[in-house]
Amino acid sequence: MNLKQILPFVIFLVAFTSCLHAQKLTVQDAIEICLEKNFDIVLARTDSAIAKRNNTIGNAGMLPSISVNAGVNYGLNNLHQKYTNGTEINRNGVNSLNANASANLNWTLFDGLKMFFAKKRLSMQESFSTLLLKDRVQASVADVLNSYFGIVQQKQNVAAYQEALKLAEERLKIATSKVELGVTSKTDALQARVDVNAIKSGLLKQLVLLENTKQTLNTLLARNVETPFEVEDSIVFNNELSVQSLQEINNNFAVQAANVQAQISKQLLKETQALRSPVIVGNAAYSYNYSKSAAGFSLFNQQNGLTLGATLAFPIFNGLNLNRQVKIAKMNTLQAETNTEQIKLQVSLLQKKAAREFELAADVLKLEEENIGYARENVMIATERFKLSQSTSIEFREAQKSYEDALLRLVSARYDLKKAETELLRLSGKIVQ
Repeated sequence: MNLKQILPFVIFLVAFTSCLHAQKLTVQDAIEICLEKNFDIVLARTDSAIAKRNNTIGNAGMLPSISVNAGVNYGLNNLHQKYTNGTEINRNGVNSLNANASANLNWTLFDGLKMFFAKKRLSMQESFSTLLLKDRVQASVADVLNSYFGIVQQKQNVAAYQEALKLAEERLKIATSKVELGVTSKTDALQARVDVNAIKSGLLKQLVLLENTKQTLNTLLARNVETPFEVEDSIVFNNELSVQSLQEINNNFAVQAANVQAQISKQLLKETQALRSPVIVGNAAYSYNYSKSAAGFSLFNQQNGLTLGATLAFPIFNGLNLNRQVKIAKMNTLQAETNTEQIKLQVSLLQKKAAREFELAADVLKLEEENIGYARENVMIATERFKLSQSTSIEFREAQKSYEDALLRLVSARYDLKKAETELLRLSGKIVQ
């Protein structure tokens, strides 16, 4: 079975497999599935939830700690005691019972404001994790959009190859007829056959590429890679997009997160410096003690009552470790500020680059939309001239190849513009509001 016989079967099989139980997946559907199931978003959402759970006054050290303790001991001892008055006790197998219970409260009343610095840091860390989640959402949705419209591009490429194949087969038909009539040599028909097979080979590769791109999107949507679906037939652009309005770097979530990270470092420095302050801890306890013995100096004892107190701890010297910790905290703060400036510069560069690529892609698309009309008219004229033997096979082939290339360039130009548009929106944090 040759390529001519195989290709129609392969195209039918791929189309049948794709359509079997395949549902239409819109762009909005893909975004919604991504927001719900994408693994990167799910992990980032979990990190954000953890940071929110950690942001409590108890975790900052503002609340007291309360504990309850209880114990009981039973003893069976041999007793030998002598007292100052000459009394002597000797008994074996003396039973004794001791029981105690207490409720204790410890509350840090002052620690150099460290607990307040810690609470503010925890709030910042919650904001930081939220910004990371938003940035991850923008990146994941951008990946989904690029993959989705990549599938649209591959579908349009398949259509372009199919149209080019029709032209090539028409040329082969004309060349074969001319050979049979003795108008031209067999080499024209043979070359036409070679070109037809070359386009069929390209079409087969394009069909495989289409399926691979679909599997990539399924992976981004966290579902079985073999899940069948169909996408829209065309790429829709945002005609109201303003490049100038998307050049503000402070709208970028990565920049916002870096700013918050720098603030967190400053709070950690304040917490570390607060370790130099005295710490006052208030404590209260209510205790109960009970003891009973069959012999000995004390046969029965029971106590219960409330105890109140406070302790003061003042750090004087700890091997210069506190000074080391403060210096490291200052270095971490400087490092975080430097990292923020670096991210701002990188985002600014990416935004300028994306804006230039968007404007370039828009200009290229206009040219390719104009070119496709010229190429289509040229190939129609070349077909008629070849039928009337007013042009050579080479001239017809050049016109045909020019039209084929124009079709593929037009499809690529549409995708490049959409990809540039998506990147601009990602960098400005506006893909998903």
